[in-house]
Amino acid sequence: MKKVCFLILLFLAFSISAAEKNPEDFSLLRKVTDGTLNYSTFELVITGSGIPETNVTNLNSARITAEKAAAANARLKIVKILSGLTLSGKTKVGAYFEEKGDPDFVDRLINVADIKDVTYERFYSNSSVDVTYKVNVSGYLRKIVEEGRAEFSNKKETVAASGDEAAKTKSVLVINFKTKVEPQLFFSVVTEKGEKIYDISMSKETSKSPVSLFFAKKKAEKLIEKEKLEGEILSVPAFKISGSEIVIKNSDAGKIAAELKKECFEEGKIVVVSAE
Repeated sequence: MKKVCFLILLFLAFSISAAEKNPEDFSLLRKVTDGTLNYSTFELVITGSGIPETNVTNLNSARITAEKAAAANARLKIVKILSGLTLSGKTKVGAYFEEKGDPDFVDRLINVADIKDVTYERFYSNSSVDVTYKVNVSGYLRKIVEEGRAEFSNKKETVAASGDEAAKTKSVLVINFKTKVEPQLFFSVVTEKGEKIYDISMSKETSKSPVSLFFAKKKAEKLIEKEKLEGEILSVPAFKISGSEIVIKNSDAGKIAAELKKECFEEGKIVVVSAE
């Protein structure tokens, strides 16, 4: 019996240790076509399929041409995935650029040379191949956001900051949700009265996050550490989401105005945490 108890305790200790070392335990993942998109790290895992060219005469050349075809297939899937992301409200990225008269904007962004970090390959008897890649799409998202930031900035009057800027101590804002959060590239933060606390227009083009906010699951600490969002944290609960607006209570807006440094918004050091 003692031996059984010891083994159980050993297993639990190992499980806890493994969970602590797991870099994905803060990640907010969403399924996409043939892969997953990590909204915490902006990494896309995607599988491309390829077949060899018909005039290839040896196995090695067949494999090389099939892998090239798989990368090209993955590129097309990435274009489709990014075009299908929500920019703001019900507006999709692809629809936005189509309305602007530039339907190929996202297609021009995606470079097949960036699709090179292979995590898994599966070869078939006919020399076709499935290749799984990990692609960091933060640069693509940053360019998409920069094209739309002026148009999707919240035009509401900004709540005036209170107090002496030098006396403020907090540099990172964490907004906690008790429910699932569906990420969008443009979110704004407003009070119950509808007054604007933050939107993308208040951040620099070189801000930490390529979109308006960082997203995390359950806890923000590991994401904050990974992204080096240096500074003291101010944590407030979310009241609700209304379209593309994260609504917070007026009293918490007062805390933000009194305690949060200007650099938080300028550098994009804002993390939304979902309880899912």
